[in-house]
Amino acid sequence: MTGGDWVVVVPQKDFRQAKSRMELDPRDRQAVARALLRDTVTAARAASGVAEVVVVLDRRRDVEAVDDLGVRHVLAAGSGLNEALRQGERAARTRRPGCAVAALPADLPFVEPAVLGRALAYAQAHDRAFLADAEGHGTTLLTARPGQELRPFYGVGSRAAHRRSGAVELVERDLAPLRFDVDRLAHLRLVSPLVNHPNLAEALGGLPPEARGRMPATHPTLPEGQPWIC
Repeated sequence: MTGGDWVVVVPQKDFRQAKSRMELDPRDRQAVARALLRDTVTAARAASGVAEVVVVLDRRRDVEAVDDLGVRHVLAAGSGLNEALRQGERAARTRRPGCAVAALPADLPFVEPAVLGRALAYAQAHDRAFLADAEGHGTTLLTARPGQELRPFYGVGSRAAHRRSGAVELVERDLAPLRFDVDRLAHLRLVSPLVNHPNLAEALGGLPPEARGRMPATHPTLPEGQPWIC
């Protein structure tokens, strides 16, 4: 593989349903989800080795969230996460038959071009590779080299499922920022203020005082006792 061989596929659930575990007004939840998507796409486009970003959307109306970011989009209404990723993969390889494909969730608040570029460089050594989430049960990044199917198994227990499928787990410590996703208000407190994620910073700044007041004053911790922060 050479530089510029990767297509990053970013799935996005219907904004009306996204981030449903956040204790926020629906409008605020949608604003946070939209901001996370825009910052993730922006970081992916700037990462070393990335030729293109494909966003897979549930709803045509949500295209406007990324239509100024220079990405392609695929509509996969109601297909579920894994099928959405398969459709994104097919679109990527129809356009670029020799590309490698990486699935990247849209809710990683610490994603940066440099760390994603490192992850893809590590993944080049394996037919399929994945990165576990911070809690150790799920998956964030999943990759497949040219000629290999992505074969996503996202969902409950996806770390174990991806291992069973033959994907190699990436364990490099400098990839830690890609392991942290955002699902709850407790997590939002830890990602503000942000310098390189202007959309999320703006969304958090626009939350009403009562929502900010529900954010805990202490860091939530992972099962092994480490704080949820990189």
